[in-house]
Amino acid sequence: MALPLPQGKQIHIVHRLRSGEYSMPSMEAASDHYELSFIISGDRRIVTPTMTYNLHAGYVNVLAPFQYHKALAASDSIYENYLVKVTPEFLKPFTDRLGTQILDRICQYPPKTFDEETRNRVFHIAEDMYQIYMEFSENEEKKATDPTKNRDMTQDYVEYKLQNLLYTILLIIYEKAHSEELGSIHTTSLSQPIMEAVYFIEANYMKPIKIEDVAAISGYSISYFSRVFQNQLGNPFSEYLTTIRLKHVQDSLITTDKSITEIALENGFSYPGNMTNSFRHAFGMTPLQYRKNRNNHKQISEVTSRTKDTTSKQSTSQKS
Repeated sequence: MALPLPQGKQIHIVHRLRSGEYSMPSMEAASDHYELSFIISGDRRIVTPTMTYNLHAGYVNVLAPFQYHKALAASDSIYENYLVKVTPEFLKPFTDRLGTQILDRICQYPPKTFDEETRNRVFHIAEDMYQIYMEFSENEEKKATDPTKNRDMTQDYVEYKLQNLLYTILLIIYEKAHSEELGSIHTTSLSQPIMEAVYFIEANYMKPIKIEDVAAISGYSISYFSRVFQNQLGNPFSEYLTTIRLKHVQDSLITTDKSITEIALENGFSYPGNMTNSFRHAFGMTPLQYRKNRNNHKQISEVTSRTKDTTSKQSTSQKS
């Protein structure tokens, strides 16, 4: 299980900076709190019993209590995030007023990101929450030895401020968040042996993986493993492995300028031609066409954003 909140606290906020290679050693779930992770940099692959999905910079991941998961490294980029942990009691005014369906939906559809303007707003609020929390924590430590320290900054006062900021974030997520890529929905809840196999695949997709190696991880014979794997994940082992590799190929095509050969070899394909054929079959275009389309879409979005900014400034100037 994940570490519980510090005794007597309904909210806990940390700023984490970790090696890009870091992965959680085992699956875990919080028993007493929700978790909101604001990804500042780095990439993570999240595996749950029902879904597997990616997290990148600018994403927000929300997990409910008892939602088992394991985070794996998805690149070698430094991983940085704000992690907010809150008890159900801390969120009670929110759910009492608006019902539980909003919070349930927020936790149900990972991962989440936003347009640039909204993303900046959300992450600025998260940073403000962290600064308020740290200021209060430091002030509490100094109160015991320095009576002149701010005694108006009570726990109730700070928690009220943090509640309002958090509720704003939750409503923004509910109203404006979207998913740029779909996760892999597991057809049935994964058993522990198959989850261990998935962890192995996610951590070693860039290597030449054989089915007998993964079957050994699960403790099953090859034939029984193949049958159980397809029943639970909906695809044969070889197709699932190719799908995982292609997701990482997509990411490399968008985020790097590496050649097709480099990307193929770095993501577990023996030959660039094999990768191109698999990519065309899955997405209806070649890797180069995909990269060109995404770059064109990005350029159009940037031009549109600049045009909106210019129009807004002109309108403001005319009014003044």
